[in-house]
Amino acid sequence: RERPRATGRIIIGDAIGSGPGYAKYHVSWVSDGGTMTGVLDVPSGAGKFPVVLVNHGYAPVSQYYEGLDTAPYADPMASAGFLTISPSYPGYLGSGPGATGVPSIVAEAISDLDLISELPTLPRADPARVAVAGHSNGGGVAEILMAADPGLRAAVLYAPVSSDMADNANKWWVHTPGGTGGVPDPTADPESPAEWTAATVQALQSDGAHVHFQSFPGATHIFGGADLSRANSLAIDWLRIWMS
Repeated sequence: RERPRATGRIIIGDAIGSGPGYAKYHVSWVSDGGTMTGVLDVPSGAGKFPVVLVNHGYAPVSQYYEGLDTAPYADPMASAGFLTISPSYPGYLGSGPGATGVPSIVAEAISDLDLISELPTLPRADPARVAVAGHSNGGGVAEILMAADPGLRAAVLYAPVSSDMADNANKWWVHTPGGTGGVPDPTADPESPAEWTAATVQALQSDGAHVHFQSFPGATHIFGGADLSRANSLAIDWLRIWMS
C-alpha cells in the first residue's frame, strides 16, 4: 500500500477479435518503468463499464499464449457487461521484466496495481468499480491485490494458491526459485489443497469480508465443461452484487 502509484496511460492497441456482446483489443500500460501487455475485452454499448482484472495461472513463458487461462473467464464476464483486462505477466509476451527483488507473484501483483492506477485514462472504464479475479497462481495475485488495494469492490478466486505465501514457497519456490504456482473447492486438486481454501475462507471471514464459498466436488484444477459454465455463472452473479 505504501508503494507510489503509477502515473502512466493505458494504450489500446489493435483489435484482435470479438464475441457475443464485446470486442477484444491488445492493451498496454506502464509498470516499474517498463511496458506491460494484455488483452482488453470491451462490452458493446455506451457508458463506463465496471472493470475486472483477470489473472492467469502459472505457465512457463515458452508455453504461454495470449488468452491462456484467462479467456475462459474474461470473455463471459465481458458478455455480461464487465470490461475485462487480462494481463500478460512480467516477462510474458512482450511485457517488461517488472519489479525486481520480489517473488514473481508479487511482481505480477505490482503490475496489476499500476494498471489499476492508470484506469482513469481508459475512457470506457469506471475506475470506481474494480474487481479482481484469477485462477490458481492468478488467484494468488488476486489475494495480494485484495490486501494491497482497499478500493477493490470484489474478488473471484478460482482454485487459488494459498493466501499464506509460506505454503506456496514450501510447495513450489523452494524447489523452483522464482516459480509461482466465489472460491471453488479443490478437494480433488493436488495443486490447491482443500485446507488452503478453507484457511483462506476463514481468514476472509475473520476480517469481516463477505464470502461466498462454492464447492465443485471432483472438479479438476483446470475448469472445463459444466464446471466452467457453473463457475462463470456464479462469478458473474457475485460481481453484479458488488459492482452495481
